[in-house]
Amino acid sequence: MQATQTLPDAAKDTIRSEFNQAESSEPVVLWWDDGNYLEDIIDQACDELGVQLKIAEETPLQLRADSVDGEQVWYVPHVKEPEDTEGDYDWFRDIKHTGGEVEMSIEDLTVHAFERGQLDAWELKATTQTDDPTKRREIARILHDKLTGGQLPTLEQLRTQIVTGGYTDPVAFILENGWGDIKDDPGTIEQMQDLLTSEGVDAVASEDEPADIVAATRRWAVAEWLIHGGADAEAFPSKYRTETAGDHDLPELKSLLNNTTSAGLLADRFLGDTVWPDIIEDIDEPWELADCIVDAALERRLWEEWHTAFDAGDYEECLTHAEQRHDALLGSEDYRGTYRGGYGPESPWTQTWEQAAEVARLAHQLDTWNERSTDDVVSLYADPDDGTWQIDDAVLNLVVAGEPESELPESHPAVDTLGDLRTQLQPDYVAYLEDLGDLVTETVEDGAPFVEEKHSYQFFTKESDGLESGQTVAIFVIDALRLDLARRLADELREYVATLPADAPEFAIDEDVWLGTLPSETEFGKAALTPGEIQMFDVSLVDGELQPRRNNRRVTTNRRESLLDGDGWTVTRDEDDGWQSTRVAYFKNDLDNIGEKELSDLERLLAQRVDSLAEFIGEKIEQGEWDQAYILTDHGFVLLPETVTPEKISRPSGTTDSGRRWISGEGMGEDAPGVLLDDSARLGYLDADVRILASPLKRFSKQGVGDARFYHGGLLPQEFVLDFISITQG
Repeated sequence: MQATQTLPDAAKDTIRSEFNQAESSEPVVLWWDDGNYLEDIIDQACDELGVQLKIAEETPLQLRADSVDGEQVWYVPHVKEPEDTEGDYDWFRDIKHTGGEVEMSIEDLTVHAFERGQLDAWELKATTQTDDPTKRREIARILHDKLTGGQLPTLEQLRTQIVTGGYTDPVAFILENGWGDIKDDPGTIEQMQDLLTSEGVDAVASEDEPADIVAATRRWAVAEWLIHGGADAEAFPSKYRTETAGDHDLPELKSLLNNTTSAGLLADRFLGDTVWPDIIEDIDEPWELADCIVDAALERRLWEEWHTAFDAGDYEECLTHAEQRHDALLGSEDYRGTYRGGYGPESPWTQTWEQAAEVARLAHQLDTWNERSTDDVVSLYADPDDGTWQIDDAVLNLVVAGEPESELPESHPAVDTLGDLRTQLQPDYVAYLEDLGDLVTETVEDGAPFVEEKHSYQFFTKESDGLESGQTVAIFVIDALRLDLARRLADELREYVATLPADAPEFAIDEDVWLGTLPSETEFGKAALTPGEIQMFDVSLVDGELQPRRNNRRVTTNRRESLLDGDGWTVTRDEDDGWQSTRVAYFKNDLDNIGEKELSDLERLLAQRVDSLAEFIGEKIEQGEWDQAYILTDHGFVLLPETVTPEKISRPSGTTDSGRRWISGEGMGEDAPGVLLDDSARLGYLDADVRILASPLKRFSKQGVGDARFYHGGLLPQEFVLDFISITQG
């Protein structure tokens, strides 16, 4: 039964009824309010009726002062005869006989908001009675809030809110709070049973203890969702069977997850507890219930099915199923960034299935990458949609994601299996790197391997239209930005500019593949990113030392800055100073220092570095009013799994200079390790014999060299195939 009017409307009806029965032509209605919860309601009623209202601030006798003409309401904010006050309050006999007298509290007026004379309404009056002042204030607040505007509540909703302390749905209250602070006296227990059974929870009808009512309600809710998802209702005991909800209806627990702020607690409760194991075991197609994010038995069955498929090599199927389960556990994100209908992104269940999807995706990529019909190693690695750079990105993501299964109950099968799967993929990743190295070697040995590609030493010439147009330009030269991380940075910058105010300039962010200078080390890579004619840059062996040179002079750090300064660039390494110029070249040289100091948790530092770069560059672009900006890098890098250590090999005779991944000299023999790059490679800048390692598992012994698993300088695409980002205003 729904309320038929608001409390102000009920007050108006009461006042008008008293006026109509009054003997006086200018009657006064005296209203005694036990509790003082109706003052604003009576004020609103009088205002809408157009009658005078007088309120007794201290004593009812004040109401007789300053008499006025016309219909009036005199309001006294307490009972007619307070127990704690001596004396007789019968001072208004004349009012009682010539006008009207009302003794009505907010609980009494609530009954009048429903159809008068109905037994249920008087049962509501009994529900609202309490001797506890705190409880009474809470009841009054509920009645006031629900009956003063908006959609009028039903009697059951009001009763539920009063019993539960504010909930309109008794099932949702039990699912989220258990018994909570509800009294456990027989009368309250019976009321809660009535409320729950009226919502279809027949399972509680035979339960007399609060704990048993809670347990039965939760079992019922799990059964409801499973049946809604497609489980056979006949498999459940009759008192737990529910009518299958329509396509647009939601199970109670799903509905609760759309509104709760306690998703984490609900996940522990409804995914951590085994509820219907025998029924789950008998289900033929468990993935049909993948959207039902309840019951540890179902979660366990799904993981075991997924793991079996993974062991069989059905990686695409595993990816599809893991993504389905993850999406169900995650829920949907609203415009405020809040997740509804699931347990959210921070839940270990969500994160575990997210990682399961990443593991399946990576396994599939490692299994199929060499099936692409191309021998172009640059395209094979760097293609935006299908390139193998995604393998490196996935490996990094797996490490950064950590071990989400460690937060699950020990009984969850992922606790014992997911870590093994991560470890199982490491040798496959190293094998992929080795195969990629073999492909690069074949490409180079076939002759003139990269003639059609853009090389970083050509940048200032090929981009001269943008650089020399008189526009304001910023160049960000970031040390060791591997292609997958550069693409992640570009995506984060797109997200950044998308959130700028509507009156801010628009920015277009584009990416292009360039090849870094070989050997892929900082000295050569940064020297190449200097202004000057293309043909005036070379890498030559001078007095036994391999040097980057421009205009026949070695490009040191000071010379590089001098070349830029002479071309009108302000060079800075400071995040705050030097940005007033219209042509700024910013250098960030941090990653070599990170990797070469053998720091732990390197993968996480790499991911955090991209986040901080996106924020820093985004702010500079937003504040600096640049017409054009470029994000460049000197080289990439290889990052091996922690369990893998490359072999150290000695430099052959005839070597006069070397790095970790290359050697150079005029007397090296044909049997020297590494891929030979000389004039026949037609790189356009290499004027010396250099042998560069393409194998991921070899490095030259060199004193003072640090981290064994983080390196660059070689010929793997991860080391020299780069992604340059351009940002254009407008």
